[in-house]
Amino acid sequence: MGASGISSLAQTETTLAPYLADVDGDGRLGAGDIQLMVQAISTDRGFGLVPNTGFDHRADVFGRGVVGQAEVDAVIRTVQSADPLALRIAPRPLTVAWHYGWYDQLRRPLLQQTVRYFAGDYLSNDATVETGFNDLKNEFGITVDALSWIPSRITPTILENYRAGYFGASNAETRHVALLYESILALPSVGGRVDFRSPAVDETLAEDFAAMAETMVEARDRYPTRVLLLDGRPVIFIFASHSWGLNQRDGGEFLRMATVVGQAREAFNQVYGELPYLVGEELLPLASTATPSPDRISRASVFDAVYTYHAANLKTSATPFEMNEAYGRLQRLRLERAAQAMQGLRNRFSSERVLMIPSLAGGFAKHGLPILNTTRPALADYLKLLMRFNNERYLPIEWPSAIGSAKLPAPIYTLGSWNEEYEGHAVFPARFNLALKDSEQFGFDFAMAIKEAFGWNHYAEREIDTR
Repeated sequence: MGASGISSLAQTETTLAPYLADVDGDGRLGAGDIQLMVQAISTDRGFGLVPNTGFDHRADVFGRGVVGQAEVDAVIRTVQSADPLALRIAPRPLTVAWHYGWYDQLRRPLLQQTVRYFAGDYLSNDATVETGFNDLKNEFGITVDALSWIPSRITPTILENYRAGYFGASNAETRHVALLYESILALPSVGGRVDFRSPAVDETLAEDFAAMAETMVEARDRYPTRVLLLDGRPVIFIFASHSWGLNQRDGGEFLRMATVVGQAREAFNQVYGELPYLVGEELLPLASTATPSPDRISRASVFDAVYTYHAANLKTSATPFEMNEAYGRLQRLRLERAAQAMQGLRNRFSSERVLMIPSLAGGFAKHGLPILNTTRPALADYLKLLMRFNNERYLPIEWPSAIGSAKLPAPIYTLGSWNEEYEGHAVFPARFNLALKDSEQFGFDFAMAIKEAFGWNHYAEREIDTR
């Protein structure tokens, strides 16, 4: 197509985030992106797990499952408005989803699923299923799999399932790996809280960190997967770290917690060769009051970053609710309050600032709890609202000039789970999802909303760049 043809296509007012217009995924905007779009025009995906022949998912910049004139126009306009002297554009964000490997039976527990995979029930040790998962994650823009990590003494099959299924996938080289340490399942607890004065907790945490390091060594050295690194260190999310500490008024216990975590970090280092980058589930506790209590500050200081597994209200007394503008404003307010609470917060071991990682998890459904339901448009709006806060209000002020460095290669977000079937914020294409209201895209609604916000996963085909 000549220059006049390109100009005639670029009359729409729509422009995209540069990383969305970078449809070939090379980190630049140019003629290659326009050529890809022109070649893909007038194609549609269909709503099967495998796209229709001839459909190039990279060109589906609006997450509609089609490539029409509007998509082509938007990319052309964005390319033409870009700085021609820029060698690279701002990096595509990193997106993390929880990945579960505990499905050992094709027959799921009766009436407990809140979501079912589009292709039906499956086994976690099936490499063919995991290969299909990877294709979908790359198409719909999920960069990192945070593997739910439970020690073998608790769930004997889960690590072997990962070895046979997840790591055995034929396209495993396209995936980045982090871990999600299920601490509330793994550590001894009293009434749902972990007592760090207990010698059993000391021993168990160090043992588990050494074992997690072994899993990460396998991901790095034995299999073609790549380990997600922040600040040059492998990333471990801690589930339910907010349950750490039996008595919030016992300052001695929280000092002991720091010692125990420090020992666990060193146990990991001895196996992997680097200290872990720990992300604690502390965002909501820090945001819950204008001035967080000393125990919450002390606990958060043992982590390099904080997040929340999910932001939904899980009180049984609540009524079902919807992801609407008011809900979005509430979650943005929580991010604002957490950011304010963290302004002086430093990691106890490194003295570096503690990073806030926003959760963009969508709807939520769990039997016995109120449902947070959402629609495809509402989820897309929610994602963009919280992304704007992160990109315009949080990162430029609290982490200026950090984007593109080893500390923060790109903005990073958690998206909820890929395949948690009993707490329904799973984003995989689904036959049914109790958290999804009025499906518009045949069960692909959550995945398509993510695609609209983030584009496809460029890092399936190239490294995560750092300067």
